[in-house]
Amino acid sequence: MARGANRISILQSAGYVGGQKHGLWDFIYTTSTTKDPLYNIGDVVVIPSRGIFVYSKSADACISGQGAEFTYTGYIPYTEFTVTADVGDRSVTVPAATHAALATDELRNGFIWIYDGSTNNVQFRQILGNDSAAANAAFVVYLDGPLTEAVTTSSACEVCQNPYAALRTGTSASLPKAGVPTVKVTAANVYFWCQVGRLPSYAWLAPQYTIIDKQIGACWRHDGTLDTVGNGVDGENDYVSTQYAGHTIAGNYEGIGPLFQLA
Repeated sequence: MARGANRISILQSAGYVGGQKHGLWDFIYTTSTTKDPLYNIGDVVVIPSRGIFVYSKSADACISGQGAEFTYTGYIPYTEFTVTADVGDRSVTVPAATHAALATDELRNGFIWIYDGSTNNVQFRQILGNDSAAANAAFVVYLDGPLTEAVTTSSACEVCQNPYAALRTGTSASLPKAGVPTVKVTAANVYFWCQVGRLPSYAWLAPQYTIIDKQIGACWRHDGTLDTVGNGVDGENDYVSTQYAGHTIAGNYEGIGPLFQLA
């Protein structure tokens, strides 16, 4: 793998001659236990006449025609930094924590949250790549943009791989749904394409304590934090609007993140 941001390819776009007899987008109907060298997990293909598809990997079997759910819970929980970084730096050293052995650029298209330790400000960055590391060891991640605040030993971070790295057929109302597999997937660790309703729009937003369990969809609270849809639509809470903000993808108030899909 190589470092870089997730790729969005638009097929049959302006200037592209479509309508070939076959083979135009056969690849979205394939599965493999080997990663396609052209794509990384989280990469997107848009076919205007067909839909939006995200390159994914299974955590278990996936049935086409039923929603696959995100099962990913994160890679590094809230952990304080031990190595500092300056404003303008485009990489940080993630402190040692419990994790599996890490291959080079395995976290590409994932995310890191950097908490400044003194205010509510959070630097949210996509991961372009990472150095390899032994289990539980510190490692370097490369960011899609420079730091706008210095990282100190009072700062902390959370890290997750792209959530499309662990999908399975829906089993729980507490787990957000990702989309629909284009084909049947029979086991874990299979690469495939998942059709989604919109382009992924990842963000980190501060959740209220209510964003747990089945409270996946969220409305905007008066201060720009997230609260439950129920608290918004019942009209009884003076601090919660009816404006839908989106839904959690991975994590919640009690865990890593949440990684959030903006509406």
